[in-house]
Amino acid sequence: MATATLTDTGRNLVRDARRGLVTDLKIKYVAVGTNSTAPAAGQTQLLAESFRKVLTSMAASPPTGQETFTLYLSPGDAVSVGIQEVGWFAGAAATGVANSGVMVARGLYAHTKLASESIQVDFTLTE
Repeated sequence: MATATLTDTGRNLVRDARRGLVTDLKIKYVAVGTNSTAPAAGQTQLLAESFRKVLTSMAASPPTGQETFTLYLSPGDAVSVGIQEVGWFAGAAATGVANSGVMVARGLYAHTKLASESIQVDFTLTE
């Protein structure tokens, strides 16, 4: 994935945590969908979510303030889905249910997932 757009709701989640209004900032789920509309900061969910999975891993890495969030799709995940969009979801309301939680970022990724392959999708966030 080339780039992902940070959303206004994701930025507001961080803002509210700094003010002590939110205690759960953790990115918990990554979802894929089938809509290729360009990402925009005002979007609050994927435009056509079709599969969601718990975040595979997250790691802090140099330079200072940088984190990488990874989704691993195994051969049995999202089979035959024409993936066009990827979203990262955080907050207390983020669950395995479509459109739950705060979408922190959304990016485009054009690929039809086959049963014979695994895919790793990384999102690197730099403060």
